[in-house]
Amino acid sequence: MAQKANPIGPNILALIEDARIDLARAVLAIREGENEPEFNLPEETPNPSDEESVSEFRQKIIGILSDFDLDELRPAEQRCRRIRALSDSKGISSLATIVDKQFTEEQAQEIEAQPDPLCRSIWAFLNTRQTFEDAESFHFARQFRDHGKMYDAFEVELEKAINLDANAIDETALASKITEVLELKTICTVKALDLPSTEAHPTSIMLIVRHGGPLSSVHDHRDDGRRGTIYFRPPNEATLIYTPSKRQIEICADSPVVRQKVGDAFAEVTLEHDISQKPLTWKRYNLSRFRTSLALSIPKIEGVEIQVARVLEVEIRLGHWSRKLALKVAIDDDIQEIATRYLGRGNIFRRAASFSRIGIAVKYNRAGDAKERSLNITVSGVKSCNLQSNKDPDERSLGFALLHEWGILSAFRQIDNGDLRAMFAQLVDLYDLEEDEVTGGYLREIGLDPDRLIEGGLLERRDRQDVVLIDKDDIDGEVEIKPSSTPGMVSATGPFGEDAGEHPAADLERYQLNREWLQETVLKLIRPLLTSKGAQVLDQDLVLMGDMGTDGHRKPVYFARRLGNPQVINKLDQLLRARNASGIGIVLTSSVDTLTCLGPNVVVPVLTHLSDEGEDLVLSRDALAQTFSSGRNVAAGGSSVAVLKSGNQSASLCIPGKAPLAILGANQIRIFEKLVTAHLAGSPDVKTADLIEDTGVKSPQQAFKKPMWESILDVYIAKGSTRGYWRLVV
Repeated sequence: MAQKANPIGPNILALIEDARIDLARAVLAIREGENEPEFNLPEETPNPSDEESVSEFRQKIIGILSDFDLDELRPAEQRCRRIRALSDSKGISSLATIVDKQFTEEQAQEIEAQPDPLCRSIWAFLNTRQTFEDAESFHFARQFRDHGKMYDAFEVELEKAINLDANAIDETALASKITEVLELKTICTVKALDLPSTEAHPTSIMLIVRHGGPLSSVHDHRDDGRRGTIYFRPPNEATLIYTPSKRQIEICADSPVVRQKVGDAFAEVTLEHDISQKPLTWKRYNLSRFRTSLALSIPKIEGVEIQVARVLEVEIRLGHWSRKLALKVAIDDDIQEIATRYLGRGNIFRRAASFSRIGIAVKYNRAGDAKERSLNITVSGVKSCNLQSNKDPDERSLGFALLHEWGILSAFRQIDNGDLRAMFAQLVDLYDLEEDEVTGGYLREIGLDPDRLIEGGLLERRDRQDVVLIDKDDIDGEVEIKPSSTPGMVSATGPFGEDAGEHPAADLERYQLNREWLQETVLKLIRPLLTSKGAQVLDQDLVLMGDMGTDGHRKPVYFARRLGNPQVINKLDQLLRARNASGIGIVLTSSVDTLTCLGPNVVVPVLTHLSDEGEDLVLSRDALAQTFSSGRNVAAGGSSVAVLKSGNQSASLCIPGKAPLAILGANQIRIFEKLVTAHLAGSPDVKTADLIEDTGVKSPQQAFKKPMWESILDVYIAKGSTRGYWRLVV
């Protein structure tokens, strides 16, 4: 008989084995929710000096916890993981930094009396939870500087330096401004802390912004077997670090929209900076140019004469971030020639998928000054450059000007509303994509400029495809992409070494969609249609945007994506039918070919309702009203029982007084057509064998996914009056 796997996670085990026994027991006894089990651990702990008793007690705890399931132990495992994160490596210094700022002398003495870092972390978690969480925020902020998806750095051009510390920040005013710009429905809190200088970072100020996220929901399977919906507002957090010497704002947060708006609010309220005249500078560094050449041109910069500009250091990652290859040379060396001589003409630097570090040396003199000067520029990844900490404003300006001339630097530039409206249809296409990655070729096909989207924050550059699928001439399959001697092109080689021709290099560049920013941009363009606004995320594919109409005739307006996917349609149909108390509404969708109704709502493809009147509205209000008016009767269930097809594989079941049901696939459509025919003929019961004929299933239930079947049973379909029969529920 197979032995049952131990459900206890590694962090719980480590805490039991390594922590002082009374502290370990106290952590494991915590319950932070009604759904967490009661472990019933022994109340009395042995004397820590009695090693044998302590060892027995540890084994006893392990034995007790082993009787619980993995899911029941997960909350305790997560708490133990958090505690251990602040007891190891840089987590120790993060906790110590915040403790020094917040603890009273008595608290400081108590935590210092703990025997080791793990016990100090546990003590803080048990006794000063707010300080522990602030230390977590600080620790994550330092870590996420290298985590591009959650981190942004902005530069602010101040007219004069401002002496600033945590005490000078009006936390209440800043919280009020952030609440306004994020359109929050709940209270936002701001906490400011001074960060001392370290070897890696100058003196800084950290702000922890805690706020509620968009209202969301999850399905709940109750003890009685019925399904319900739990609505909740997830706790969100943004951590901002301002370094006065760099005039730099760094922000960690899940959403790029939150990162920019919190940064703008801080600059406006705390630094008194006019962001309307001088927006925060959001820089991105593109190192892909070094795939084709490590040589740098000598550009003309007004007021400066450049003598030398050379790459002295280059570092690439080999498939995984932990594997890297670096080459360093002296300033008198030609790094291009060195790489070719020792690594081969087609060396790895030419074929690099991504560069993680480039070091550049510049020798120059200012016009009218014979003194030779030097400037070292180091770019690390897409968001970091040592110029940000250069104290000389002239050198900073020169460095950024050079990076711009070499095509390495691009600065954030908000796309104005007029340009956004002009590209609205293409942005909707992007928003409807299944994947978050796109190629330069796709962007070119739909008429979008990737560089402009990168400047506007909607895209981030990733790397270049090294293998692609082609169907051309005698080659059908994967081809390998290699550099070409033709500028702007790459060469393709077939699986047997055959020449597959040259292709534009720009078409094979890969880009990452900033999904949250893209969603915010698309929804912002539609909001002028709404009478009342207030986004509520119901699902990753569905957002409640607000209402249209006047009091007493308000219509909820949703925005749905991926309605070309049957699984998404089923999911959202169930979700919207559960919200039928909201009344008949409008579901705007980025998909063109889809159902006419989804739940008790009229589906309106936005791309077929664009405004051509040159006004601020991207959608035609009159066209929307007409579509809603013509579809309203069907959304209410229609005037008679019917199956309305919108294609070979999709249809809506209409029953007066009920929300239409989206049915997908030939089997589902065939089953409901037979039930509707029987109902209209006055003999509603249909024998199972007749109902499933030509469907390939053994029962009607097998034609539906389990969640959908559970939602329609006894609502749209039910067992007949005689065993072995089914009927429509009318």
